[in-house]
Amino acid sequence: MTNQAGDLFTTDLPQAPAWVRFSAAVIRRLPAGRYRAMDILPRPSSAFLMHMAEEVGGYPFHCDLRDTISREVCFTGCYEPQVSALVRSILRPGMSFVDVGANWGYFTLLAASLVGRSGRVLSLEPDPRLFSILQGNVSRGRLDYVTAMQLAASHESGIVSLTGYTEDGGNFGISRITQRSEKEEGVFQVNSDSLDSILKLHGMLSVDLMKMDIEGGEVFAIAGLDESLSNRKIKRLILELHPIQLAEHGSTVSAITDKLQSAGYKGWTIDHSQIATRETAYQKQIKPNRLLRPFDSADLYDDWPHHLWLAPGVE
Repeated sequence: MTNQAGDLFTTDLPQAPAWVRFSAAVIRRLPAGRYRAMDILPRPSSAFLMHMAEEVGGYPFHCDLRDTISREVCFTGCYEPQVSALVRSILRPGMSFVDVGANWGYFTLLAASLVGRSGRVLSLEPDPRLFSILQGNVSRGRLDYVTAMQLAASHESGIVSLTGYTEDGGNFGISRITQRSEKEEGVFQVNSDSLDSILKLHGMLSVDLMKMDIEGGEVFAIAGLDESLSNRKIKRLILELHPIQLAEHGSTVSAITDKLQSAGYKGWTIDHSQIATRETAYQKQIKPNRLLRPFDSADLYDDWPHHLWLAPGVE
């Protein structure tokens, strides 16, 4: 991204209204009740420019308070506190990060702040509306070491159907690969490629951390990562799984976890319970081992299991 592009994007949105900045400053300091306080505030339809909290990068981002993720980052200063804490504990200057299902780029921006200009960030988001916002957020930060791509991670190069989010749905991060016809309302076509091919194209011989959250599309993305997993190219993988959406594609959580274990990866389950979420959100420093327990295939899965997978020899 060029500085010229960054200059253009700095003027495309108004600054956050005074009431938003004041509310965020207050809520981010509350010792309790941040999420309840956030929920009672208005949800205007006009987007504006807000800054992330300094501890997660401090970058400006396109903020739409109708969207769950934007709203949470705006007012509480963080999103998915446990995953954020793990990313912050893993990434260091000079490392590499791949964000599969980047949405508007919260984790992309967080990773960019951690790896710095000596590192690399590769960010994939297929939904054209979200990609435009992602691209703008990267440009505003003048993050020329971040590469954003409008692609769906799949098992091969081609075109896939995507069911997009609706603006009145409350969550702009639920676009997903679908078997529905492109002629149906809310379904559109996007380009796809395998992660193996994408990593080769960008000369990424190893990846220190990959984050994947793609609403059931992980069945296709993992299938397109065979070579990288076999060669232990991916050192660490933070993976959110979606049992219901996987079933729609004829797959299961076990099919994914068995594949990772067969490649020699060791799994850890991330505690994303309500108690763990709040505990992590209110503590600036938390030891990652408090959030992890060894993966056990006999565990009952919830609606969105979160795992950390480590290549052999990686701690």
